[in-house]
Amino acid sequence: MAAESVFKQCLDAVATAIQNLDLTGLTDNRVAVRRLPHDGEAYFPGITVHPVQEVYHAGTNMREAIGYGCAVTIVVNNENDQDYLLDRLLEWREKIRRYFVENSTLTGVTATGASICTLKVEHGTPLDWNDLTRKNYDVSTLIVRAFVWETRT
Repeated sequence: MAAESVFKQCLDAVATAIQNLDLTGLTDNRVAVRRLPHDGEAYFPGITVHPVQEVYHAGTNMREAIGYGCAVTIVVNNENDQDYLLDRLLEWREKIRRYFVENSTLTGVTATGASICTLKVEHGTPLDWNDLTRKNYDVSTLIVRAFVWETRT
């Protein structure tokens, strides 16, 4: 069943675009849309695309721009302090950021009264040091924000 909500369609489109980048050492089954990038105890390895809070942007009398936040959380196992895996994480991050900066729209997002107007990439900390990372994971997150014009009702 295809997603009906604009938000879920944006999440799916971001995940598909990342799969199409053919990132070194990343298989398609390691890119997934989930509610969270972890289960509360450990991160899911690979890349998780998950929702973060929407933001509003200036609109018109007829439409409003809503920025749907599609967080891209990248996780690699850093067991034995393998620097090449840190390099891989940072390479994935750069390629994902570059792709969404250069490609300002998402394909596959359709909804009555809604259209993608632009994409913005929000940069976070390259490595997120929190309690879960103590379990041998390097974690990096950035946000692809899809601004959508939605008709006011």
